[in-house]
Parts: sequence; C-alpha cells; structure tokens
Amino acid sequence: MNVNLPSTIRKMNKDIVLNIVKDLGPLSRSEIAKHSGITKATISDIVKELIEEKLIFDEKDDADLSKRGTNLHFSRHASFGLAVDLGGTTIHMGLFDLAGECFMKHTVSTYDLETSQAFLEQMVVDMKAFIRQANQPMERLSFISIATPGIVDPVTGIVLEGSPNLPEWRNIHLAQYFQEVFHIPVTIENDVRAALVGEMYAGVFQHVNSAVLIGIGTGLGAAVLIDGKVIRGAKNAAGEIGYMVFNSNQLYAPSTKGHFEMACSGSGLEAAASALFHQQMSAKQVFELAKQGDIQAGRLVNQFEDHLALGILNIITLVNPEKILLMGGVTQSLSLEDLKKKVSLHTSEVTSVAIEISSLQHQSALQGIAILGLNQTFPSLQFMKHKQLY
Repeated sequence: MNVNLPSTIRKMNKDIVLNIVKDLGPLSRSEIAKHSGITKATISDIVKELIEEKLIFDEKDDADLSKRGTNLHFSRHASFGLAVDLGGTTIHMGLFDLAGECFMKHTVSTYDLETSQAFLEQMVVDMKAFIRQANQPMERLSFISIATPGIVDPVTGIVLEGSPNLPEWRNIHLAQYFQEVFHIPVTIENDVRAALVGEMYAGVFQHVNSAVLIGIGTGLGAAVLIDGKVIRGAKNAAGEIGYMVFNSNQLYAPSTKGHFEMACSGSGLEAAASALFHQQMSAKQVFELAKQGDIQAGRLVNQFEDHLALGILNIITLVNPEKILLMGGVTQSLSLEDLKKKVSLHTSEVTSVAIEISSLQHQSALQGIAILGLNQTFPSLQFMKHKQLY
C-alpha cells in the first residue's frame, strides 16, 4: 500500500492546530506556532482551511484584512449534537456543543409501550420537540448518539440483545432507524459503557487506567477499562455481569434476566419485597424500612449487599482495577462502609481497590455518549488522547 506522506503529515498538523485552538484558545497564529512547533506559513494555510470549514473563526471581521496578532477561536457553536440515555425508568436527553459541553437537558419517563416501533416513534417526537424547545435550527444538528441497555454492536449500530425493561429490545437497527429519520451520523453504545466514558472524561476515572463501573438501576451491568482501553469483548458482551452465577442451584436454572441481576438490581429487590410483603414497594422503600429496624427488609438488604460484594470480589480477581465505581439510583441507599468491609475481608495489598459511588450518576452516561458521538462524527477533535475508546 502506498502512503501519501506529505498529505498524512498535513492532516496531522491540521488536527494539531484545531485541537490547540479548541483546548487553549483564543490564540494568535504566532502563539499556535509556538505551541505546535509548526511553521508560521503552514499555520496560516491550515487556519484558512479551518475557517472555511467553520471549525474555527477569527475574532476580526472578514472584511478587516489586518489579521496580524488577532485571536482565533474554536467554533464550538457551529453545530450541536443530541445525546440520549435510555433507562428503564427515565430517558435523559442533552444538547452538546462541539467542545463536548451540555447546554440544555430534558428528561421524560420511559414510555410504557408494547412494541419497539412505537417506542422509537415516540423517541423521535420527543427528540424533535426538545430541539424546538431549545430554539435550535434542525439543520445545525450534526450528530445523534444514544446510550441504551443491552449488548450493542457500536460498528453496525445494532442492539443485539436488549434489556427486558424495554419493549422488543433485540436485533434493533437503532442507528439505521435514526439515520433515516434525521439524515445525520448516529452513534450507539451500551449505557454503562457510555457512563464509563463519561467518568473517564469528566469524573473520577480521568486519571485512572484500569477501572470498573457497575451500574445498579432497574437492571445491572458493568463496563471495564483496562490499561487505558475500553473493553468490549469478542461480541461486545464484556461487562454483562447480570448473568454471573454464584451457586450450583443457579447453574441448573437458566434465567433470561440473569441471576445476579435478579439478586442485585432495583427491579430484583422490588420483586423480592413484593413476594415477601405482598405489596408493591420501591427499592428505596425497602432500604428505608431496613434502616427503621424491620427484620425482613433488613434481611433483603443484607442479601442484596452480600451479592454485590461477591460480584465485586469476582471482578477484582479478574481485572485487578485501581478503582470500582457504583452508579444508579439504588446506590444512594447502599451502606458503602458495610460493603467495603465485606470486600476487604478477601483482598490484599495487591488486590485492594477503592470503591466509590458516582457523584455524576446518570449525567455520566449522557456525557459519555456525547463524547463518543463527537469522536465518531468529528475524528479530528481530541477529547481523551491518552485513552483508547475503540
């Protein structure tokens, strides 16, 4: 294969200039040359191209030809993207500029619909309404990115095996559907993996190279970062910890939902409480009842936390992470100290790990899927150059 070296170097220099302006701007042309080590003549040519592409702009009016010393700005508002985090209980949406910052958010309850087609159609209605509410012209929408539960192929944009908490959520060509509606690039990723990227970008994983995020909400899942690389597995099923088994009885009783998820998720705890108390209770109510001294609720909570400790210990043995982060509505009720004590009984100096609860919570998935959308749509823009997202 023949490589056009000059054009390759030119592209590299262009990417360097663009990201210097994005991260350090506003800057003059001479300041960009100092930061990059690229000649001023080359800088001038590249800047002209980037201005024509509307990725940067000169603070002086185009009619003013005296450009010497003027500052260049990143055109963060040249277009925007719509990020969506699909949950079993709520759907979070956010509008993001080209710098990866959210400038408007919107939340709706997850639709109680029977078919995936009806679900997707309602999503389109709400997405368009959200953009109109934000007074943003549809023609400036440059990408859509969606974080969804289930096993996702990010290359084809297909949900291979979906969540039992969403209708008919299996073998859905999610990216293709929205591309045909909006006619722009669409990025799809597993919701917990998107949250991992969000924590890498703006949360506690910014300076961590090996970590695990465990999402405990309506369902249960995990995402893994090893040596700076986001792990997806041979068929994108890495992190599907809901299917872990802990004893031989579970081994011979296959579950479509997964035994670990049934024991250690919001929906699993609610189902156990319903069977025990013969009434509908939220996971939060079960935890509150346990804190009030109810013996039966206390037993349910202890079982929940015991299973979580078992899962964490198995993960530690396999991955040896620096940090484990818990996120999801249920984590707000957990006794983190009790959980740490149970885990510490079986770890050493080599395997000890920091266990924390996410302060970003659902915002991490929204931020992460926006960054993945930007990464796919604008590959020249760098957001985490020391991490491997794909």
